[in-house]
Amino acid sequence: MAKREIRLQKTVFNKEQFDKVIDRSFNTFAQPILDDDTPSVEEFFNLYEELFYEIPIQGQDLSHEYLVKKSSELVSFEKDTEDIQPLLDEIAQLRETILAQQEEIIQLSLPQIS
Repeated sequence: MAKREIRLQKTVFNKEQFDKVIDRSFNTFAQPILDDDTPSVEEFFNLYEELFYEIPIQGQDLSHEYLVKKSSELVSFEKDTEDIQPLLDEIAQLRETILAQQEEIIQLSLPQIS
């Protein structure tokens, strides 16, 4: 039998070259199976309405406080706070005025000792 010579050629890449040439990201050959148990947005809000009074008001998670904090990551309430703060300041000032007037009324209604 005659011997045949086979030449093999090997290309070697350093790490930087390898990453440029070869895609290391994970790929799948099949389409991912969607979880049918995931509620739609409409179903979520229907459940939320049903559970509204059962959800604790405060808490790190599973509470209305958590929902507000999580939602505020998407929606900025800072503008509302800026609009509301002057009104809160005015309410505080009016309460102080009412308190002072009530104290004056009490003083005037007490019998005067001469």
